[in-house]
Amino acid sequence: MTKLFIGVGILLVVVVAVRLLEFFLRGKKPVFEYGRRDCVMTPAERECFVALASEMGMTYHFFPQVHLNSIVQPKNSRIRFQAFLHINQKSVDFVACDRSTLRPVFVIELDDKSHNQPKRIERDKEVERILNGAGLPLVRIENRGRFEPKALAQFVQRAIEKKASVPSN
Repeated sequence: MTKLFIGVGILLVVVVAVRLLEFFLRGKKPVFEYGRRDCVMTPAERECFVALASEMGMTYHFFPQVHLNSIVQPKNSRIRFQAFLHINQKSVDFVACDRSTLRPVFVIELDDKSHNQPKRIERDKEVERILNGAGLPLVRIENRGRFEPKALAQFVQRAIEKKASVPSN
């Protein structure tokens, strides 16, 4: 019987301690610490970015890691918040903008092995649907490790021209 009382006593002390801790911590926000990244892109994205900028930089400004809500907006104002939530955490690798107006012209996704995963395939299809609906061509580039600037620029230019010649839905 004494062991039961000791067990109940310990349990009671733990419960009270937890409640006191909750009381004193209530309303206090956690403080997170961060360190600066070495680059805003992966090494492959950086190499692709440098190649694009070196060959196409006189025509376009390239911006890396852009959230969709920075380049598209909902067409229906009644469901604006739900539409925002739908794209809120989706981003694309690069956006090419007109140098004088900064208007988005086309989007580039650098596809690596992660784009073969079922959830990523589904996400990629939805991003492409959204961009097509907004009139922004999406150019997919397979990441093969190295990017020759002239060949990359030609590939991108042909892809943009091909997509521009196809009527949108």
